[in-house]
Amino acid sequence: MRLRISVATNIGKFRINNEDNYYANGKKLTEGVSDDFSVTYTEELTEHALFAVCDGMGGESCGEVASATAVSVLDSFREKIFAAADNKEQSEAVNEYARTASAAINEEIAKAGGAKGGTTLTLACVKNGIISMYYLGDSRIYMYRNDVLTRLTRDHTVAYEMIDSNVLTEEEAEKSPDRHRLTMYLGYDDDPSDIKAGFAGSYTLAEGERFLMCTDGLNEMCTSEEISAVLSSADTDAAKMLVDKALENGGMDNVTCIVIEVVE
Repeated sequence: MRLRISVATNIGKFRINNEDNYYANGKKLTEGVSDDFSVTYTEELTEHALFAVCDGMGGESCGEVASATAVSVLDSFREKIFAAADNKEQSEAVNEYARTASAAINEEIAKAGGAKGGTTLTLACVKNGIISMYYLGDSRIYMYRNDVLTRLTRDHTVAYEMIDSNVLTEEEAEKSPDRHRLTMYLGYDDDPSDIKAGFAGSYTLAEGERFLMCTDGLNEMCTSEEISAVLSSADTDAAKMLVDKALENGGMDNVTCIVIEVVE
């Protein structure tokens, strides 16, 4: 199986630092190239692969520390996640990673003199021709299959809890200021044992499919129709095209995307 991996990140038009980070099967964002970076490459998948997107928060350098710590800890957990025999074991491994990463984030932020910070997470594990996905916070995962864009995640926010309580409709939640108030994230320290990643599903991979992992700097700036249009038309640099569309539409926040495409 061959995968085409497209990665892009941009600081945006109004931020002074990029608090996003990513993990592309061992590759991650390094200091000095975070303002504007993109790459597309194909990978012959003989065994397995792991991908993640993180959106740090906390102000000053706390968000950057949180997202960088999250991807560093993930690198040390990759073999444990791959070794899981089924979705139940894999979910347990992901949740163990989330608790470990949260503790590490809080420790690193304290060392840096910060008060509190954290990061969202979207995570995709490709193993034996199947992609399994997990998430914390409001970063999202989409699947583009048979010309249809499907969102696979449900934001961990106060606004979405209000949908569950029949206080808001989904349309109202997308405009509510509470859409930015996260209820779950890496760095969550009220009770780390409560951290539980959402499961976005497992899918058998097929040629032509695309999976998008993104921070909210994309979906806050682009409609589902715009995202779908890019994924349907882009031959190679899909992630960069999505980031460029977010910048064209205002670029209010950092924006980071990974697009995983099954080539053959």
